[in-house]
Amino acid sequence: EWDLAPCESLPSTHPLYILYTSGTTGQPKGTVRDQGGTAVGLNFCMKNVFDVHVGSVHFASSDIGWVVGHSFIVYGPLIRGCTSLFFEGKPVIPDAGVIWRVCQEYKVTSLYMAPTAVRIIKKEDYEGALVKKYDISTVRTFCIVGERCDPDTIHWIHKHLPKVIINDTWWQTETGWPIGANLLNLKNFKTVFPTLPGSVTRPVPGYDVKIFNDQNEPVPAGELGKVVIKLPMPPAFMLTLWGNDKVFIEKYLADTPGYYTTGDAGIIDEKGYIHIMTRLDDVINTSGHRISTGRLEEVINNHDSVVESAVTGYNDEVRGECPLAFVVLKGSSADYSQEQKDKLAVEINNKV
Repeated sequence: EWDLAPCESLPSTHPLYILYTSGTTGQPKGTVRDQGGTAVGLNFCMKNVFDVHVGSVHFASSDIGWVVGHSFIVYGPLIRGCTSLFFEGKPVIPDAGVIWRVCQEYKVTSLYMAPTAVRIIKKEDYEGALVKKYDISTVRTFCIVGERCDPDTIHWIHKHLPKVIINDTWWQTETGWPIGANLLNLKNFKTVFPTLPGSVTRPVPGYDVKIFNDQNEPVPAGELGKVVIKLPMPPAFMLTLWGNDKVFIEKYLADTPGYYTTGDAGIIDEKGYIHIMTRLDDVINTSGHRISTGRLEEVINNHDSVVESAVTGYNDEVRGECPLAFVVLKGSSADYSQEQKDKLAVEINNKV
C-alpha cells in the first residue's frame, strides 16, 4: 500500500524543463520553457496543426531527447488527452515497411516524421510496394519536421498516400512548437491554405515572421534573407538559456532589435508563403552572389536518379566560394557506370 501524493501547484511561469540544443553549431545551450505557456501553445498546435483530439493516436517517430519528443510525444499528447506512440529503431529495419506496419497495428491517425527518414524509406521502396502492403487508412495527417523537405519527397508521400493531408512544419527547440505550418479546417478536414511543396506555408498564429537583409531592412518578396520574428513571442517560447541570460540576449535578440533572430535563411514569396532554405551560415557567396545550399539541394533532389544530396561550399581563389554536392543515387553506386555518373553530373549542373 502507498499514499497518493497531491499535485504540486506552481506558477504558470515556473520552469517546466531544460532542454539542451546546439542548433547546428556552437556549444550546447540549455533552453528553459515554462509551465503555462507550454500548455497553451501545445494544446493549440495539437488541435490546429495535427488535428489531434481525445481518441486520436499520434505517432511522432522521434526520441525523448529531442524537442519533438518533449513537445509531441510527451507533453502535447498528454495535454490533448490522446494516445501517444513511442517508437525505437530505424525506419528501414527490418525493412522499409516498419513505419506502415506500426501505423496499421496501432491504428495511427497522425504521423510526424523527419524528411531524412522519409527519404531513406523512399530510397528502399521507391515504388511504394511496402506502403501498399499495410492498411494505413486510419492515418489522416502526415506532418514533416526537423529540416527542409524537398518537393520531390513531398510528391512521393502524396503519390503513395493520396488521401493523407501533408503538413510541412518549421520550428526550433527555442520556440517549442511550429513557427510555420498549414492549419487544418477541422470541420471539412482540409488545409486552410493550399499546399505548396517546398514551403512550410504561412506563419502559425502568434508568429509575425519577416525577412531582413544584413542591414536589418525588409527585403522584397522572393528575395533570400535572414528570417526574424517580431517580438513578443507567443506562448511556449523559451524563457531564457539556463544560467546564461547574457548569451540568450546576445544570440537571439541583440542582432535585430525588436525581433527574435532564428538563425535561418529563407524567402517569403508573393503569396506570403515561407520557404526556409538553410541556416544562415550555410549561405555561400559565389562571385558576389548569395546562394542557398538548400535551394541547390532542392534542384539536385528533383533529378530522377537522386535520392538525397548535401551541398557545402569550398574556397575558390577566383569566385570566393564554390558549391560542392554530395549525392546519393537510387539503388547502388555499382548500378551506374562512370559514364552515367559523369552524364548525371552534367545534367545537374545544367539545372543548377
